[in-house]
Amino acid sequence: MIRPTLIIATLVSAVASGAAAQFIPTLGSDTPRVCPDQPAQPEWIENIEPREAHTGHLVQMMYRAQGLQAVAEAGSCSCETRFPSWDKAQEYYFEHYSALERFEVQQRTSEYRRAANDARKIAQPICELENNW
Repeated sequence: MIRPTLIIATLVSAVASGAAAQFIPTLGSDTPRVCPDQPAQPEWIENIEPREAHTGHLVQMMYRAQGLQAVAEAGSCSCETRFPSWDKAQEYYFEHYSALERFEVQQRTSEYRRAANDARKIAQPICELENNW
């Protein structure tokens, strides 16, 4: 007689392995799904010390907000608009935020995350129409 727990365990295992197969990247981990020629993240963010990761995260949120706001303002989702150079975000960070305490950096990151999410509501449909989301 087959035990119900054995059947459940078998089903869970089968579902889990099928679900895991869906998450295998097809392009490689370094190739973006859209705009494959987008600018690489600055090396200093890639190599940041774990204790300072919050600063890199702030610049990433600034960059994301910048690109999505640009798409929303332009009404166009070219790769150059959605994924501009990292220079502007980096420069602004170093001029205005590099001396902030951790808590202040986290506050700014939340502000940029909200701004990016607000801009995404406008930018995403534009980018989807252009097959660039």
